[in-house]
Amino acid sequence: MSTHELKTFLGTYEWAGGWEDLPWSHDEPTLFLAEICRRRAPGRALDIGCGAGTDSVFLAQQGWEVTSLDFVPKALEFTQQRAADAGVSVTAVEADITTWQPPHEYDLVLDHGLLHNMDPVRHDAYREVLMRTFAPDGEFVLLHWHHLYPGQPDGKMGPTRRSRDEIKAFFAPEFHERYFAIEHFESLPTMVGGGMAQAIYWFRRNKAWHDPAGLLKQIRETLAANDKDADALMAEADSVTVDDELLGAILGPGRLGLRHVAPTPAEIPEVIAEIAAGAGADADDVRRLLTVFASAELGGICMVDARCSDCSVSYCKRLRQR
Repeated sequence: MSTHELKTFLGTYEWAGGWEDLPWSHDEPTLFLAEICRRRAPGRALDIGCGAGTDSVFLAQQGWEVTSLDFVPKALEFTQQRAADAGVSVTAVEADITTWQPPHEYDLVLDHGLLHNMDPVRHDAYREVLMRTFAPDGEFVLLHWHHLYPGQPDGKMGPTRRSRDEIKAFFAPEFHERYFAIEHFESLPTMVGGGMAQAIYWFRRNKAWHDPAGLLKQIRETLAANDKDADALMAEADSVTVDDELLGAILGPGRLGLRHVAPTPAEIPEVIAEIAAGAGADADDVRRLLTVFASAELGGICMVDARCSDCSVSYCKRLRQR
C-alpha cells in the first residue's frame, strides 16, 4: 500500500476519540443501501474501507452476513464495538483491498469513499480484486467525490475527484450504472480542496456483457415469440442495411449496455466480435442476427421506435429498468 495513505489514516484514527470524530463518519446508511435491502433478500455483503462502521452495522441489522474490511485496526475496532452495541455481528478483516484474496463472492459490495482516497497508481489493482468479489447478480454501491467546478484542485489531503464519465468508464463493461445521485457541498476545509460534489452510484453487473450466449439466445427467443424465423431471416440480412447510429444505440448504454457510451461506426465491428467470441459464435452471424432484430424489413423489434412490449430480452436496459 502507499505509505502516505497508511500514515494519514493511522494519524486520523489516533486523533479521533471515537467514531463520531472521524471526518468521514455518518449516522445514516449510504444512499441506495436501504432500497437494495428492500428489493432483495439478505445475502453476503462486503464493506471495503468500513471506516466508522455505520454501513456494516446497518446491513447486519437487515440480516446480511457482513464482512467489514479496512487496513486500519482502529476502524475495525470501532465497527465491531458498534455492531456489539447494536446486538449484531460482523466479520472484521484487516487487509488492503489491492492485495486481498476474497474467500468467496458477495451479493453486495460497498465502497463509501475508499477509491477516492487511494493513490491512483493502485487503482488497477483495486479494480482487479474488486471484480473477483461479486456474485453473478452482485450489486455495487460507490461514494466518490466529483469536482464542484471545472479545474478544482484535489487539495493536499485529497480526496481525488473524478467525473461521472470517468467513473462509469473505470467500471465498464463489467458494470453498468443503475442509479446515480449527487449532492453539492460548497464550503469545506482547504486541505481537502474546498467544496465538492459528492456522488453516489448504484452499479449492477452487466449481464449482457457477462453472458453473451444468453443475450443471443434471448434475441432469438424474442424473434420466435413474434413468429419470426431467425435463421431464415438471417439469410436475407446481407441485403438489408441497418443505420450505424441505430446499431450503436442498441449496443450502447441505453439498451444492451455493451459499452458505457454508444460505440462509433468504427467501433461497432469490435463490439460484435467481442459478443461472438464470448458466445462461441461467428461474428458475421451475430451481425446478421442484430440486423434482423433491428430492421423494420425483417424482425422489426429493436428499431428506432423499439417495440419493447414485444421483446423479452431481459438484459436490455429498457426492459431491465421497468
